[in-house]
Amino acid sequence: MYIGRDWSIDHNQRAKVNNAELRYALVGSGEPVLCIHGTNIADSLITPLQFCPQLFEKYQFISYYRAGYNGSTLEKDSLSIEEGAAHAKQLLEHLGIEKAHILAFSFGGVIGFQFMLSYPEMVHSAILLEPYLPREAPEAVEANVNAFNRAMDLFKAGDRLGAAQRYMVDVCGHSFLSAVDMTNPIDVWDRVAVDANIAFTIDFPAISNWGFRMSEADRLVEKKPTMPVLAAMGLDSEAAMPGFRETQQFLIDWLPQAERCGIMNATHGMQSMNPVEVGQAALAFLQKHPMN
Repeated sequence: MYIGRDWSIDHNQRAKVNNAELRYALVGSGEPVLCIHGTNIADSLITPLQFCPQLFEKYQFISYYRAGYNGSTLEKDSLSIEEGAAHAKQLLEHLGIEKAHILAFSFGGVIGFQFMLSYPEMVHSAILLEPYLPREAPEAVEANVNAFNRAMDLFKAGDRLGAAQRYMVDVCGHSFLSAVDMTNPIDVWDRVAVDANIAFTIDFPAISNWGFRMSEADRLVEKKPTMPVLAAMGLDSEAAMPGFRETQQFLIDWLPQAERCGIMNATHGMQSMNPVEVGQAALAFLQKHPMN
């Protein structure tokens, strides 16, 4: 896993969307792939994927910092999941792209999932890296609430970086932090210390207020999305925190077209912990479902 000292990607372009201005970057060439990152670490999707350079030879990755992250602005004090999906739509429209592949992780996977429901005509295929859909199994709910409360105590005490890292350890396990050290920008923790405010005051309330529930999916969704879907799961995710098997099983049961993907030696932060395997899986899936 060597590609030099630092492999940050400069998100040096901007797009105005509703109540926000998004910083974004275009990497590679070919069919468009929209990347939607998770909470706290805005660089933890596109940056590690550079360890699989074949991806960028055939696909153009559209990476953007969600509203409030890493210099993207947010002009109000809340943002719903539906509004986050609308931002993704507006970014594609800004670029003149009518349809794209979606690659979305964790909280970004929730936004990507909502994007599939709200704007299915714009999604050719979707790669969902453990979308953090609201848990329902009692053990998973308890583990998630405890992780959030421990982190929130630190956040309220003014330790933003400590709060973010505490939550990551509870969700992804202790080895995740060292993986981030080695696969993300060299100043990643400085960025996280700033962006934790968005994670705790915007993202977490948004997921709490989101109306979707896995057990009520058939009632809540009038028409299931039919585009190809890859449901990826870290093989060690459930050992770090319960709830990921529940989500994976829902995706496979609810979407008959969904394909399975297991990432070895990885928990929830799979693309930081095993970026080569995630990249190879994404490449195989995209090649299997070309836009032409």
